[in-house]
Amino acid sequence: MIKTQLIDLLKLTEEELKKTVIVKQHPQNEQIFFMLLNQKANTFTHKFVREIHEALTIVEQHEGQTALITTSLHPTVFSGGLDLNVTGNMNIYDRNNFVLEFIRLLGRLLRYPVPTIALVNGHAVAGGCMFMFAHDWRIARAEPKKAHCSLPEIEIGMYLPPGMNAVCQCKLTPNVHRDLCLLARRYDLGSEGLQYQIVDGLATEDKIVEAAIQKAQAVSKYGQDKENFTKIKEEMYRDAIKACFSRQMAPGNAYDLGLPRL
Repeated sequence: MIKTQLIDLLKLTEEELKKTVIVKQHPQNEQIFFMLLNQKANTFTHKFVREIHEALTIVEQHEGQTALITTSLHPTVFSGGLDLNVTGNMNIYDRNNFVLEFIRLLGRLLRYPVPTIALVNGHAVAGGCMFMFAHDWRIARAEPKKAHCSLPEIEIGMYLPPGMNAVCQCKLTPNVHRDLCLLARRYDLGSEGLQYQIVDGLATEDKIVEAAIQKAQAVSKYGQDKENFTKIKEEMYRDAIKACFSRQMAPGNAYDLGLPRL
């Protein structure tokens, strides 16, 4: 239903729906942009990450009031994290480089110059969970069992590099962060999201798009002075951003994106 709502609202064409990342302005509220993830399970690959970067560049170049809503066109998944089928076939050098590239994306979102809202219409797992946390606000499905978040790395023998961990840590209470990381606890966003301060709002499937739009309308004015908005976020999330762009974890990566090294 959410996909149908967005197709109707944004007048998406068949050609646009062939893209894996779609950027569209709200037809009546041009300060509101949608970034639609449209890949199977929205798992991250080099290509997908770079397409998201391209979409983010388009939005941040908009002059005046601006806000971004990120959501998925998949009926049940917001994002399934890194594509392990792809990373599993990489050599260790390529795999580490890809992980660093994904961490750079998280760091860019943390310091992104306009307000960002994750419309979490389905499950957010591993890297998808981190991607969700990198947004400024999160609005999720209110119906139980329709959207959960989890970090299952400990169950599959993977660890969280500093940048990944820092993004989660700066957005969660200590106990929730602990249980996500050390117990791979799965939080049901509809029944537990607000209680554990994981999300900022809930709405049923038929109302969640409008709820995200209302939030975007309320915060878009803060996306007018993009330089100052960035400076404030850089101070709020200084340690996490440093972890995403540190010399030890990602030498030169800030320069690759045209971002100042912290």
